[in-house]
Order: sequence, then C-alpha cells, then structure tokens
Amino acid sequence: MTRSKFMLLAPLAALLAQGVFTESLAKNASFASAAVKSAASSARLLSAGPPEGGAYRAAVEIALDPATITYWRQPGEAGSAPAFDFSKSVNVAGVEPSFPAPKHIDEAGTIVAGYDSRVVLPLKVTPRDQNAPVTLNLVLDYASCGKICLPARADLSLELPREGASPHAAAIADAERLVPKKLTADEAKKRFALSRNAADGSWRLRYLGPGKAKDVFAEAKEPFFIESSHAGEDFELKLFSGAAPAKAADATLTIVTDNGAFEAPARLE
Repeated sequence: MTRSKFMLLAPLAALLAQGVFTESLAKNASFASAAVKSAASSARLLSAGPPEGGAYRAAVEIALDPATITYWRQPGEAGSAPAFDFSKSVNVAGVEPSFPAPKHIDEAGTIVAGYDSRVVLPLKVTPRDQNAPVTLNLVLDYASCGKICLPARADLSLELPREGASPHAAAIADAERLVPKKLTADEAKKRFALSRNAADGSWRLRYLGPGKAKDVFAEAKEPFFIESSHAGEDFELKLFSGAAPAKAADATLTIVTDNGAFEAPARLE
C-alpha cells in the first residue's frame, strides 16, 4: 500500500472503529440508567434484557463507598429500610422488589441487618400492555452510613429494552440466586423448631437442616420488633412491643444456611 493511500484510509478506519465503540457504549447504556451519586453511595436501575414470561427482570444497584453500609428491608432497632416509589412509571402494572439475604453488622455498638458492599436488589416488572414500551421511573430513598448516617435520594429512569443482550444479566441473576426462597408454614416445620423459654419469655430456634444455619433474621409488623442472636448452635428470639417485652406475634423468619437462604412464616406465642 502506498503512503498516500494509507494516509487516506487511516482516518476512515479510525472513524469506523470509533463508530463501533460508540455504538457498543450506546447499547450498554440502554440497559442501565444514569447513576445518581450521593455523599457516600450511588444508585442506578439495571435491566436484564427483554421480557420473559410476560415480565421484565430488572434491578436497583446501590454502590457503596468503602466502610459504608446500607440497610435491609427490616434493619432492626436502628436504620432506615429502602423505600421505592414507582408511581410515575409508564405502562407498569406492578413492580416486585426482592432482597438478597443480608448480614448482621455492628454499627457503633448496635446490631443492624444490611449490606456492607455493593448490592443489587432484583425487580420483577409486569407491564400493563405487553406490546407497548415500559419505562421505570423510581424515586429511591435509602441510607448510606459510614462514620455518620446520611439519607440518600435517587430519581432514576430507564426505558426497559425489548431486545438485545444485557451486560447486567449475569449480575441480576446472581442477585436473584441470593434472594431467600419462600417456604410455606408446613414446609418450614421440616426446617426448624421453636420452643418458649418460660424464664425470660424468649424463644429458642433450633435448625433441623439440611446443612448448618449461619444466621437468622426475624421480622414482625409494627409495633412489634424481634431481636435475634446466636445461642450456641441455636438462636434466641426476643419479641418487643416498643421497649416492652411482648407475648405473641406473627413473624417472618429468614434463615441463612450454608446451603442457601429461605424465609418462612412463624407464630411466636
């Protein structure tokens, strides 16, 4: 090739390469909203790709600065659970958020339930009209807590793609696998047993298998609150109404095991 031809073709090749790169970026960008940065965190919407079985798979991603935490749906005595407002979404009949199993975190002497690194919260999005575009508009309120705890708000918007392969599909699938499996009350009876301690009114939870229980998270509707802690190989549950001990309540127990996590209804009485 002569020098003159090379001089003519080189800029053309660079333009074509830039075009392919720009197109690739555009395709990737269509599967995620812009990230909204807060003081110690950021949030964005992700899409797993086209709809499957009449619903879209999407997610909220919360990225955290080092030494920063955010909270689960039931943080415990302290903390603020994420709040989702999808009311301004377009062509959306419903959105079902899910939470991967959390961990217990010591926050300045108070034990809370949450996440201490990037977390992806899966969403199941059902459109009103299967043949029309879907746009998720979310106002997300959450907390990011390091040395101090700061409220964060992110206004997020993403038109969910109806074709193409998402670069976020694997991350969303991984998060979905970390969501505790829901069991019925009858199924739960094969996994754990509850007994009441008459001396202090607490409950002892004994895990029956399979595998080994690593942690337990307990939820109850307001005004109740349940404190859970390790008690040897078992777990102790204490029920409160405000600051006072309570005698009975319906609960949801999330049990994390070395074979995965599950949640199940339980009656404390």
